[in-house]
Amino acid sequence: MKGKIETLLFSKKSIFVFTVLSAVGLLLSYSVRYGYVYVDNVIFENASLVFFIFSIFTTAYLFAMLYMKMKNQSCVNSKWMKFGAFLSELCGIFLIVYSFVTVIVDRGMSLSTLEALLAKAFPVWCAAVAGAFFIFIFPNLKNAKVRKAVSVVSVCALVFVTYASLFPVSPYSFTSGPVVFDDGKGAYSVVFSTNDKGTGYVDYIYNGKEIRAFDEKNGRKNGQSIIHTVKVPKEHLSGNTYKVGSTRVIDELSYGGRLGKTIESDVYAFNDAFGENINLLSVSDWHTFNKKAETAVKALQEDYQAVVLLGDCAPGLMSERDIAEYILAFGYSLTGGTIPVIYTRGNHETRGSEAIRLSDYLGLDSFYFTTALGPYDIIVLDSCEDKEDAHPEYGGMVDYKRYRTEMVDWLKDLQNHDDNRTVVFSHSREICIEEDLSESALNKLISLNASILISGHEHICEFDRSGNIPTLVDGGLDANGTNTYVASLIKLSPDHIEIICADNEGNNVAHESTEWKN
Repeated sequence: MKGKIETLLFSKKSIFVFTVLSAVGLLLSYSVRYGYVYVDNVIFENASLVFFIFSIFTTAYLFAMLYMKMKNQSCVNSKWMKFGAFLSELCGIFLIVYSFVTVIVDRGMSLSTLEALLAKAFPVWCAAVAGAFFIFIFPNLKNAKVRKAVSVVSVCALVFVTYASLFPVSPYSFTSGPVVFDDGKGAYSVVFSTNDKGTGYVDYIYNGKEIRAFDEKNGRKNGQSIIHTVKVPKEHLSGNTYKVGSTRVIDELSYGGRLGKTIESDVYAFNDAFGENINLLSVSDWHTFNKKAETAVKALQEDYQAVVLLGDCAPGLMSERDIAEYILAFGYSLTGGTIPVIYTRGNHETRGSEAIRLSDYLGLDSFYFTTALGPYDIIVLDSCEDKEDAHPEYGGMVDYKRYRTEMVDWLKDLQNHDDNRTVVFSHSREICIEEDLSESALNKLISLNASILISGHEHICEFDRSGNIPTLVDGGLDANGTNTYVASLIKLSPDHIEIICADNEGNNVAHESTEWKN
């Protein structure tokens, strides 16, 4: 038995396997560090970082142990060396297990975050591992065929990396068709994405004149993003046709530069001609489960003329690809680029390194604004986060109390329109986590004769008539049981508001109605 344990844990092959596992575990655990805060809350602040640094040393220890094994040094057989190797092997296994548990616990919703963090860490990891391998391991490989194979693979990898750094390796293509966002300022933002950075434009004809509007700022085209945002006046796009295009930017320089292929979409017919009867699709809290939400929308079995995305597209926004896949591709699947979209920010869109740029990507000056759909006034509010600014989850990067105060001050200045019919959207029905601000906001909405507040956030489907403003919590992920998704259709008519909710399994979850406030 002792001999088997020795072979299992301390043979040359075993040490090699555990070294590889430990190195891979370091990369994976660093790429799921978005979960460190939850561990630290239970143990102590920065506990995860301390263990990660310790694991770097244990991985280096295994590399050293493997080197000494290959050199047949007798010291590797000492009790203390074996104890160190055993401890290092346990750390490597723990890193792998911890990484997979982190992914499983959130049902894979943060895989895109893992991918973004892994992509940033991978080059450094490769350099460190390759350096250690070629300094300590490669010179001691005795099998000539293995040495030759490693050399060939390394040269091929180096050639590929060199080529990829100079030239595109995949065809340029759209990753999302256009989504037309109402900016609340009298314009539409036509937003789409590509698989590589490039310029973006929208082509259309207005008053007999061909117009090409670019994604630009102060005359300079934006060529450093995979997300392309083009502002078009509402009157230019209303009832019109358009197409989008993009030119790949390979190298943008202070002098000159290098462009690649130009791609263009099919022609889209945009329709925002609203009558008195409007079907409005409301979806919230899809948390990367695009397909599940799309299936629920189909279960409603009715057409709609506009879409409200009520926020929480993903656990956080760590890369442009999160926005491209979970907002743009999702929005395009619901609209086909032919009807307007109103975006309401959820608390999870306030997290991650790309959160600060979301309003720019969507072409919004602010996440709270007013607009109109035909004869109906729309107020969009931004409830931001659902915890106080000092909460550890936010990493000291938020100032939402001040922001919510400014929003409520803005709301207080809104004027009531004669004979208006007003619908309010907010990701959270509380609007603000501060009780005084929430009360002020709700009182103002009452004075504006708001007839209904539509929200998400809670992952339930509920129509609450108990307050002064009837409130719909519109469903979302798990709203009708685990692994379900509930979408809502809001039917606006001169007489009343009708609400139909259905889940992705085809079940009718709710059917309610309420009258307009006079």
